[in-house]
Amino acid sequence: MTEQGPDKGLKKAILIGAIAGALFSLGIALSMDIFFADQLQGTWRDAAAKDVTKMFGESCGQNWFAVMLLLVSVLGFLAAFGAVLGVVAGFFLNRFFKFVLK
Repeated sequence: MTEQGPDKGLKKAILIGAIAGALFSLGIALSMDIFFADQLQGTWRDAAAKDVTKMFGESCGQNWFAVMLLLVSVLGFLAAFGAVLGVVAGFFLNRFFKFVLK
């Protein structure tokens, strides 16, 4: 059995945590969009269109590119925040299992 360096296991845990956190946060956001669109009076795209209309006026609110740009930036922020939380979780889980398996 080959031993990994002390950083390899931590790097792998942090990378897996970041990817899992980003995917979970996007999955939850999009599933809320699918399952609760009726109760929340619209989808993520509708909310982005309303925000673009409020910020830049009616003509820009109908622009597909502006709405999608805002939507992608909001979902990107959600994914980045989920990735940060995943990194923290991966770090703590790595330290916990190293402590337990000693």
